[in-house]
Amino acid sequence: MGVGVVHSRARGTGVEDSWSDAPTRASLQVLAEGAAALAGFARSAISVRRGDSLELVAASGAELADMVGTRLPVEVLEKELQKADEWGDLRFVPHDRVGEEVLDYSHVPDLQPVSGPDGWHPLDLLAAPLFDADGELRGLLTVDAPVDGRRPGPQQREVLARYAEVARSSVILALDREELGERVRMATEAREMVRRAMGEPSLERVIEACRAAVVSSFDAVGMWLSAFETDGSTSSTWFAEGGQDRPVLDAFDDVLFDLAHRYWADQYVAHFSVGRSEHPGLEPEDARAMLDFLDGIHIGSILFVPLGAGLECLGFLALSRVSDDPVWTQVEYDAALDIGRDLGRAVANARQRDQERAVVDRLRELDGYRAGLVSTVAHELRNPLTSVVGNLELLEDEDLTDRGRRSVESAVRGARRIEGVIDDLLTAAHVSDPAAGFHPEPVDLDRVVKDVQDECAHAAAARSVTIGTGLPAVPVRVAGHPDELHRMLANLVSNAVKYSDEGGSVTVDLAADGEHATLRVTDRGLGISESDQRELFREFFRSSNPEALARPGSGLGLVIVDRIVRRHGGRIAVDSGLGEGTTVTVTLPLGG
Repeated sequence: MGVGVVHSRARGTGVEDSWSDAPTRASLQVLAEGAAALAGFARSAISVRRGDSLELVAASGAELADMVGTRLPVEVLEKELQKADEWGDLRFVPHDRVGEEVLDYSHVPDLQPVSGPDGWHPLDLLAAPLFDADGELRGLLTVDAPVDGRRPGPQQREVLARYAEVARSSVILALDREELGERVRMATEAREMVRRAMGEPSLERVIEACRAAVVSSFDAVGMWLSAFETDGSTSSTWFAEGGQDRPVLDAFDDVLFDLAHRYWADQYVAHFSVGRSEHPGLEPEDARAMLDFLDGIHIGSILFVPLGAGLECLGFLALSRVSDDPVWTQVEYDAALDIGRDLGRAVANARQRDQERAVVDRLRELDGYRAGLVSTVAHELRNPLTSVVGNLELLEDEDLTDRGRRSVESAVRGARRIEGVIDDLLTAAHVSDPAAGFHPEPVDLDRVVKDVQDECAHAAAARSVTIGTGLPAVPVRVAGHPDELHRMLANLVSNAVKYSDEGGSVTVDLAADGEHATLRVTDRGLGISESDQRELFREFFRSSNPEALARPGSGLGLVIVDRIVRRHGGRIAVDSGLGEGTTVTVTLPLGG
């Protein structure tokens, strides 16, 4: 009786596909054909264990060839073997003991039974279960339809037993090779999953994205990861299939810390379990304490992997299994060490991001402090200065000599300049303060350009400078603060007027391209050297050009412009050459 699944075929992807490789298929097919021919049978079949069933993978005989790929439940076979006569490594179930259930999974040959006590019956079952060293069923060799029509004698049984031994070795070897190949594939997938997860913005997100894949790929039950912090502390995370409680490893912190550093220096991965006599880097008492602890939480084997980047050890990864079965392979060692390097880079990146965030937070704090200090000082200066200016203006109304009047007028002009500096300080502090509120509203830039042109007209006329504008036919609107945008453009235009030669011209152009508004202020004045351009937006910077220095300024005008532009999500560019004039271009996002 040939054994195989008649009504349930199992084709697909994954482990079944490995039997399509030529060497494995050919060797098992030769064994099946040899067992049939040399032992005197018309048919034979070899099946391999697939979980709870046996898959037929090689067959001799036309009737069985079409059954390759079909399956027999292991429990059905085991019921039959309990009724069998033991012929050494062979099991024989005569037809009168065969159960009804196994017939649903069997091919019954069309032959007439030979008379006599040793005549072969079509329902007789002769098989050799193929066990591994641990007594686990890994496969099955079956034969059917003896050529002479009789049950095999001692010589035939011996031939069959020898073939069964070869089949056992071949099946176990093929299954082990297949398992290794599958573990290589899964370890490779785990490495790729970790590398894809490296794009996540934080170490926590990296671990979250890859932890399930790593645990599954290594056939582990859990994963412990500890990252060493720069302050000497440790941050840890645990993941287990089924939500197993997080183990508390505090008692082993120092031991594991030292072990991780030693292993990273040696680029070494270690396997710890009760079944191993050596635990490199661990003192015997530490090893016993750790293994007792692991046994208490039902973990019998761990793969300890150091994490690091460059020469620095940054933590460790521990993959856990319930026992040493399956054993950790060299492929898994190598894959785990690769993952340790990748996760080490993730720890290093997370450290760098934390440091950068700390620096940014500190700079923001300093900016806020500086803005508050400047604002306080400016306010404290403004009040007495207002009193000084008021009293100077009263003196102007007095009956003074010409010299006295000129002195008062000079003092008033100086006070006004100080007022301008204070006003610039307050504005610069406000637009620089990260805590300052910003509530944008629709702003018509056409209106801003016209208002600034009117505001600067008197200063321009005093220098015989003309201010021209180029405005589009359709209004250009942005989302922003109208007073700040007015101040930004007024600073640019007043600068252009101030650094233009007498009789020169300044042009303000406004345009929009669908996404951005562009303001361009152009003059034909002194121009700015390349070295000065690199410093333009630094607080209190004054040009090295003597002609420019002769014209008054606080060194804050362009600083204010730059910060207002950035506060509105825009960009600023300067195109200038000494003696060739200057063009300042401001680009702002459209809105409103």
